Amino acid sequence: MNLSHKRGISRTVSIVAIIVVIVAASGVGYYYYTASQTTTSSSALQDVTLGFAGVPDVTDTPGFMLWQTFANQLGLNVHVQYYDGDQTVATALIAGNVQIGEGGFQAILSADEAAGNSSGSYPFVVFGTYEATDDFGLIVSNSITSWSALAGQPVACSSTGSTSCTFCNLLLSNNGLSSSQINCAPYGGTPSRYNAMLNGKAVGDITEPFYMVDAVERGGFHILATIPSVVPNLLFSSLYTSRTYAAAHPDIVQKLEEATLLADRWAHNETLWIQKEQEEFPGTNVTIAGAAWKIWMAMNIWAPNGGLSDSALNYSANFFLSIGKVNSYLAPSYWSTLQYQTQGVSALGGNYTTCPLLTGCVDPSIPNLNFQIPGVTTAILPKSSFIGGGGVLAMQWASTAIWGIGA
Repeated sequence: MNLSHKRGISRTVSIVAIIVVIVAASGVGYYYYTASQTTTSSSALQDVTLGFAGVPDVTDTPGFMLWQTFANQLGLNVHVQYYDGDQTVATALIAGNVQIGEGGFQAILSADEAAGNSSGSYPFVVFGTYEATDDFGLIVSNSITSWSALAGQPVACSSTGSTSCTFCNLLLSNNGLSSSQINCAPYGGTPSRYNAMLNGKAVGDITEPFYMVDAVERGGFHILATIPSVVPNLLFSSLYTSRTYAAAHPDIVQKLEEATLLADRWAHNETLWIQKEQEEFPGTNVTIAGAAWKIWMAMNIWAPNGGLSDSALNYSANFFLSIGKVNSYLAPSYWSTLQYQTQGVSALGGNYTTCPLLTGCVDPSIPNLNFQIPGVTTAILPKSSFIGGGGVLAMQWASTAIWGIGA
């Protein structure tokens, strides 16, 4: 996924719990989904087209369950169309080429603002989260031993204006680098920008947990920071539609939200998740994937009770306003609704408790190795992976106050 998003769980930067995972010594790879067919046709199902921003990767394993399995069970035939990025999805939604969009929270809010007017008429409505938390982190070469060492050095990100490039610039500027010293280099989506780092074209990469673990396992890299460590509880990837479509087909929107909740709940079982991950991305290292799954669990990226709340919507909107990514504050009622999430949780039997939040149902067959990551309520990388070897306490990144907004 190119761009994302938490309920009832407080994730402060000072809390760290240990979860044991492993990174195998064998070779690893980086993979993304390339299949062209992801749905099963049936005249008995209601058709709906979902515009997806980017190309699915390992993070999106629950997405396949969403549109292949759970949507079908609820009476939907979801046709998935892949687009270059968030803006092209929004454009396709306006044109009527897709009925539902998936994309980054920031991009949706910007598109709504651009297409709306001062009378309060805004075309898009966010109704659910696809990934509830921004899971990006900054992985760098071991030659980088301080923030100042990144001055002038290329750090790989996706494309100008993308979430990865936005946070690349912010992390570096908020840690003492001037604009002339910042070199956030657009190398494309994952795995292109990850390859750029591995091939020595960049000294770092803004990337997701699967690639963080992969890089550290390879040797020669360590994690310098994560987005949850500096901006906890920031909404990431959302599901949205036009107000016109929601008014005409509320049943389809409701079914898609329930399918999303079912997929997120399903993802809390590591054994099931690994089985599907191996089906969609054959050849990936199981222990690397399992380590990434544990990180995503700790981040609550797949929120089993839904990722939207008034506080999260307001917090995220204010954050992107504070960094100049949207031009004005819009109350969430103009561009979002909680009704589908609320009804979905109720229809599925209330709050999810089958597997523990933040840890999930762990597969005991995956061997263990201690890991830690800064700013997340888990530990995923060995203390030696951090600058100075001091572990999380040595990586006490600033809270959200550094971005100029309240907690």
